[in-house]
Amino acid sequence: MEFNNKPPKEYVEQLESLFVVELSSLHRYACYRLGSQEVAEDVIQELYLKLRTTHRDGILNMRYYIYRSLMNACAQRLRDRRKLSFVDLTSLKDLREDDLQAKDFEQEYQLIGRLLETIPQEQSEVIRLHLHAGCQFQEVADIMDIPLSTAKSRYRYGIEHIRDAMRKEGLL
Repeated sequence: MEFNNKPPKEYVEQLESLFVVELSSLHRYACYRLGSQEVAEDVIQELYLKLRTTHRDGILNMRYYIYRSLMNACAQRLRDRRKLSFVDLTSLKDLREDDLQAKDFEQEYQLIGRLLETIPQEQSEVIRLHLHAGCQFQEVADIMDIPLSTAKSRYRYGIEHIRDAMRKEGLL
């Protein structure tokens, strides 16, 4: 793929229409990935401006390209904040049954974040794309550039690990 400076009109129109259609899913995914509505909005806006001003030849599926770009932008924002870390299962020890009933977005994000931090990043990313962005497994596979069977197994293993950890701590 090659970058061009001035995007063609068709590219810009397709990008704009997809952002309009997918905006709520993009926002939901970014919110759960980053933990802040404001940061998610900033990342989405920066991504839109970047994609709108820089055209890349050879994009086969614009929707997948946007989600892959958002996934990468979120990961970069987290790296910049130095908050991307793998946490072992002991992080669930202080989780109480009351914590499982989130009362608002922030509480829900914190709960989901704690659970997803207990599994490898490649599993948590599949779960986020499937549940928060509403992507089908084939779409997840395409976005992450992995086989469909790998996307499905990462989802299954991630959910199983979370369930096992919650059972071990008496939360299920």
